[in-house]
Amino acid sequence: MEAKHAPKIGESVHRIDGWTKATGSHVFPTDFFIEGMLCLKIHRSPHPHARILSIDTSAAENIPGVIRILTASDIPGEKMTGLIVQDMPVLCEDIVRRQGDPLVIVAAESDEIARKACDLIAVKYELLPVVSSPREALEPDSPFVHLEGNLVSELHLAKGDVEKAIANADLIFEHDYFTGRQEHAFLETEGGAAYYDKEGRLTIRFGGQHPHWDQKIIAKILGVDSDEVRVISPMMGGSFGGKDDIDVQCYLALVTYLTKRPCRIMLDRSESIIAGTKRHPFICSYKTVCSKEGEWLAAEVQLIADTGAYASWGPAVLNVAVDACLGHYQIPNVKVDAYCVYTNNSNASAFRGFGAPQVTFGLEQHVDIMAHACELDPIEFRRKNAIKCGKQAPLGFVFNRNGSFRRALNAAEHGPIYSQRKELVKLPGSESRWKKRGVGIAAAWMGVGYGAGVPDKAEVHVKLNNEGHYQLLVGGTDMGQGNATSFVQMVAHELNCQMKDIELILGDTLGPDAGSCDAARQMTLVGTATVSAARDLYRQIQDEVACELQSPPESIILEGSSVVIKESGVKRSLAGLGELTGKGFANIPDVEPLIPGIPKVLYAAGVQVALVEVDLLTGKVDVLKLHNVIDAGKVINQQGIEGQSEGGLAQGLGYALLEDCVVSDGQFVNTNLSTYIIPSISDVPYEMVTTLLEEPSKLGPYGAKGVAELVLVPTAPAILNAVYDAIGERFTKIPLTSEQVLKRMGNGNRD
Repeated sequence: MEAKHAPKIGESVHRIDGWTKATGSHVFPTDFFIEGMLCLKIHRSPHPHARILSIDTSAAENIPGVIRILTASDIPGEKMTGLIVQDMPVLCEDIVRRQGDPLVIVAAESDEIARKACDLIAVKYELLPVVSSPREALEPDSPFVHLEGNLVSELHLAKGDVEKAIANADLIFEHDYFTGRQEHAFLETEGGAAYYDKEGRLTIRFGGQHPHWDQKIIAKILGVDSDEVRVISPMMGGSFGGKDDIDVQCYLALVTYLTKRPCRIMLDRSESIIAGTKRHPFICSYKTVCSKEGEWLAAEVQLIADTGAYASWGPAVLNVAVDACLGHYQIPNVKVDAYCVYTNNSNASAFRGFGAPQVTFGLEQHVDIMAHACELDPIEFRRKNAIKCGKQAPLGFVFNRNGSFRRALNAAEHGPIYSQRKELVKLPGSESRWKKRGVGIAAAWMGVGYGAGVPDKAEVHVKLNNEGHYQLLVGGTDMGQGNATSFVQMVAHELNCQMKDIELILGDTLGPDAGSCDAARQMTLVGTATVSAARDLYRQIQDEVACELQSPPESIILEGSSVVIKESGVKRSLAGLGELTGKGFANIPDVEPLIPGIPKVLYAAGVQVALVEVDLLTGKVDVLKLHNVIDAGKVINQQGIEGQSEGGLAQGLGYALLEDCVVSDGQFVNTNLSTYIIPSISDVPYEMVTTLLEEPSKLGPYGAKGVAELVLVPTAPAILNAVYDAIGERFTKIPLTSEQVLKRMGNGNRD
């Protein structure tokens, strides 16, 4: 028996936040307001590398309305912080290592006063050499960004005999690939509020990705116990990984803790671009060997990731990049050397894809180069060299996962672009003289979760109160991707009720810890815990009613706001049954680590096909159509996953053709959205098709996998492979600008 409108798994449901966001009634973190709030402004370094000689705040302190000015000496607890390495000052007092490093917090009665005071702070610097090249940062004579040197982390993996394979090779290919510094460009910049709640607990409300982690970090900086701090991360206006770091939450906590007054902050766009993190720029060097028949025999890869001034998630990003750098392919001889390095170029951290888009850009172009040299269709070359279950993956671990990669290749091959490519690239006679079209393909492989040797677990609660209403408590966050809607959908499905019957409490440290909102783990891990919690509550309700009505528990089913005895049809309202809490726990089982984070227990596959048009007169590349094939495991909310796909394609298109934060000698060149260009509706193709493959995994709820990161990983190489198909020119640096295309078409250079 099924309640009216109880959602099914796999059907499209409306987002639970859709109406409030569409009408403007949703309270984003930067919308929250309490009477009497102080306004914060941060004085930041204009220099990328300098020694601080003095900080004079006296002029600022004398402005009426300035309540408190804080420097590093005012921090009551730990002054250094970091996600992996404790290398980042909360407020700098000795050295600044990037443009935008924070030195002073100004708290004032108004934003205008805070800005005026911030401008009056006088800092004397001694300028230091700027390290701007990641390759040069590894040289022995390079200036040091940190006293320990410029190498943050390194990985070296090998199997087989690469040198022997190269010596006996039929075909050898060698190229370097360069990726840009992509800005997250979320609609809501970093911001939030701090105040004391009704229980007298310091509460920080801001857009973050792991409330319980932030709670611990804030407590250390304040020198208090974690339970004295409450963190709330409500649905925010986007993140894509850019709000996973330590930033405004510390400033908010410090001011309210030291002044006992509520406060708020919101960075303006230029400050957000300068101070916020970016996607890591990578240098990817590939040397590969294959036979004339197209058998991939060896690969030698060097990766250099520019993590900027502080380590942040850099070492973890490097691990994911190494895991993804040779994809789904079966290669007997492999050598990978990877380095994450400090520079004075801003700061890089988590960004959707977490290292995989950078290396896939190089890998999937290199795969196309080999396919063309062997005179094989690009899909056939990939199919020929795809890993078989039970065989070794490129890095040496045994691949015991499903074969969805071949299914994805088949779906792409027979899809709306690739199957019609000969017709789609044709242009009318007059246009064909100054425009060319091409079709390109690229594949992606993306692990789910933190990976081997790294604990990965989640806890979720589903409650029934005495009035008969449900509450879903998820400690994780929804950055706009819609995972909260899927969680509510799953609970409603399990409890056989409508989604509107469930109150969602999201991202609050007073609830259970669901872990971080990254690593494609939310749907797989938190979703599993959510279903488990709902089923636990269902069993408790059955037991309570069975005892009360003297019926076997298995004869009792839920139907909306009532319980029903199947045989008799007797109903009993959930109201008055008492307060019950279902608890769900999930963890990704560990496997033998090759290195921490590699391998993953679960991988998802994706293949994308792009149709592009290149204007030979202007160099402009237009993406006309995109086809995205996704291994989703099991679809929960079809509309939600299609939205993820199309959003990822747009973001991947921007990465390929438009987006790059230009940093020259440590100084930002483009600091607003008029000079940092993101895709508009005119750039996004008029046709984007998503094909969802369902090969249920053993881990996720109903077999679902997280795909929010996977969907943009192969977009850039698919587009650039299409450009090559159109004009016969191979480009190895993104974003691919019109100027690059024109230069190549004009003088035939191959650099």
